[in-house]
Amino acid sequence: MGHIHLGVLPRSKQWRQVVELLGSGAADEAVFAAAAIAAERDLARAADDAVFVEAVRLLLMIPFAARDADFGQALRDCDLPIGSTPDLFEISAAAGARLDEIARAAGRRSDFGELAGRALIGTLNDQIGQSLPGLFEATDRDVQIEAQRLSRPSGVAVLTRAFFGRLLSDSLSYWLDRTLATQTGPGRRLPDAGARSAFDVALQRYAHEATRIIQEFAPGWYGKRLHEDGRVGSPQAAAFAAVAMKKITEELRRKRDADD
Repeated sequence: MGHIHLGVLPRSKQWRQVVELLGSGAADEAVFAAAAIAAERDLARAADDAVFVEAVRLLLMIPFAARDADFGQALRDCDLPIGSTPDLFEISAAAGARLDEIARAAGRRSDFGELAGRALIGTLNDQIGQSLPGLFEATDRDVQIEAQRLSRPSGVAVLTRAFFGRLLSDSLSYWLDRTLATQTGPGRRLPDAGARSAFDVALQRYAHEATRIIQEFAPGWYGKRLHEDGRVGSPQAAAFAAVAMKKITEELRRKRDADD
């Protein structure tokens, strides 16, 4: 991966504070809050990343495409290279291929874009796959039904929160991993694999709580856009992404102030 958005953080004053907290034995929540503040400017600029914006567009349009009688054609209309009877594997692969195409067109690959792509594919696999009768037993119709379920208000709420929660967790973990190697081993903050696993689970929980705000506004925004425009294009996805990231950074700041 490249080093466009995320590579600068370890050299910042805020990041040095994260390193100090890790070494001081501070509570996990305090470490996560400091890492989030160190990343705030980069998170706020995320909507400028073309791959991230495309990941958001696909996240919102794939469920909407499932409302169409011809699911395969509707997905192709969303610029996904896909056959007439798409299964979950094909949808995930097509989404990855589309994001690669966007990265090539932009002439660069950013760390955040890579993480957004992973978050998109992981979220689709989780949210669609968890209700299938079995990945190998599921038919294309099963996949369409589960994808269509995610286009309902309750489905959009869960889908978008899952995506942004995963993206935030993965982003903070990506930054923290650069420092955690020095905090791993006997007598250190993370003495064994169990301690590291518990740290990762706590980070995922922190990110999930910080993205609760997304599920509150996403369904209304989604319904309004589809009613007015009939689809979510790149400009609408960029607008949604910008608002989402702004709300997340505000929530991260609120959580930090509450902890203080």
